[in-house]
Amino acid sequence: MIVWDARIHGKADEMITKLAFAAGLGIGVAWIALAIMALRSAAQGFIDNRSDWGVAWGLVGILLLVGGCVAIVGTWWHQTRVKGRHNA
Repeated sequence: MIVWDARIHGKADEMITKLAFAAGLGIGVAWIALAIMALRSAAQGFIDNRSDWGVAWGLVGILLLVGGCVAIVGTWWHQTRVKGRHNA
C-alpha cells in the first residue's frame, strides 16, 4: 500500500521549481551572452566599413537579446504568478 506523504511531495515540488527556474534563467543568460557576442561582431563590422556584416549581426544580436530577456522574465512570471494560480 502506498502512503501519500505531503512532506515528501512538497520537497520534490520545491526542488522541481528551483530546477525549472535555474534552467530558464540559464537559457536566458546564455542567449544574452550570445547576443553580446553578435552585437560586438556587428560593431566591428561597422568599424571595418562592412555595413552588410554589421546589419546582419546587429539584427541577430537584437533578436537574441530580446529572446534572452523574455526567457528570464517569462520564467520569473511563470514561477511566481502563473504557477501559484494553477496549484491552488
